Amino acid sequence: MNNPLNPVALSTIEPYASRRARLAERTSCCCGGVIIIPTAPERVRNRDNDHPYRFDSYFHYLTGFTEPDAVLVMVVGEKSRSILFCRPKNLEREIWDGFRHGPEAARALCGVSEAYSIEEFDQKLPELMGNQNALWYSLANDPAFDERIFAALRTVRANSRSGIRAPTEVRDVHTALDEMRLFKDTHELDTMRRAAAITTGAHSRAMRATRPGRFEYEIEAELLHEFRRHGSQSVAYNSIVASGPNACVLHYNTNASRMQAGELLLIDAGCELDGYASDITRTFPGQRQVRRAGQRHLRAGACRAGSRLRPMPPGLILRRPAPRGGAHPEPGPAGSGTADRLAQQRARNQRLSSLLHAPHQPLAGSGCA
Repeated sequence: MNNPLNPVALSTIEPYASRRARLAERTSCCCGGVIIIPTAPERVRNRDNDHPYRFDSYFHYLTGFTEPDAVLVMVVGEKSRSILFCRPKNLEREIWDGFRHGPEAARALCGVSEAYSIEEFDQKLPELMGNQNALWYSLANDPAFDERIFAALRTVRANSRSGIRAPTEVRDVHTALDEMRLFKDTHELDTMRRAAAITTGAHSRAMRATRPGRFEYEIEAELLHEFRRHGSQSVAYNSIVASGPNACVLHYNTNASRMQAGELLLIDAGCELDGYASDITRTFPGQRQVRRAGQRHLRAGACRAGSRLRPMPPGLILRRPAPRGGAHPEPGPAGSGTADRLAQQRARNQRLSSLLHAPHQPLAGSGCA
């Protein structure tokens, strides 16, 4: 079993309550109904050993709750309410699996209207579904949980003679949430910046540790050390530490080769912090002397780039960068240098396209058809 990632109080419940309110508003504009969002199940690694637990992103976006065996139910209507089902307190299991908040503490922690034990979920769900116009739930992500939803629907339909209506529509709640999650709030931006800062430090540490003769996994260990040292819960994805020809493998993650003199090292790695991922890729020489010489060129290039980037206001089209004076260049007349370069580029693209799409011609004498 797994201990929750952060068995401590949330820094603030306001962002999560605000997101739930916005989701309720979006769904009420359609037809209202009942929203059901479970967290991710635990996954067995082998025998009685689980993989490190990672919550469902949609569930965490609305609750900030990191324990497994939890479900958020939102009833949207004139009297909207949010209900959290989670694991009950169990001192014996906590000895084995770690701290549990329990329903009472979880209700205060997440700012939901009500909280119950997950053991009551199947019993209470038909009551929550009854007389609702729509069921907002994402099917086919977890077949076992889908069956629990179907069982509740069957129970509601069986009570139709008592005047209880079952939802007549099933809508994918992830569709509504996906658009919301495109626009990051202040809380999210702060977490993303912290994750990026941790990853930046980890890449710098890895670069300082890189030298010929070391193994790729030694550099990977430097990354992991820096991630965890600053509070990141895990990697955002499997780290790629690829030296020499290994860098040509797009999803290389063996990270087991010894670095040779004269080789480049590619690192594609990022940490995950409170559910938000960072992602940085860098390629650099394995030898410090070469890196020092390269840094001078990079600094010179950065200065030149900075002189072009500084005058660019937000919203400027990047194909027309402003000159240092700040005025926007106008398209030149026909025959100008800019127009000539564009025409040459189009001609090159057309030639390349004709080569790529030309019909196959067998080599003379090759016997190939």
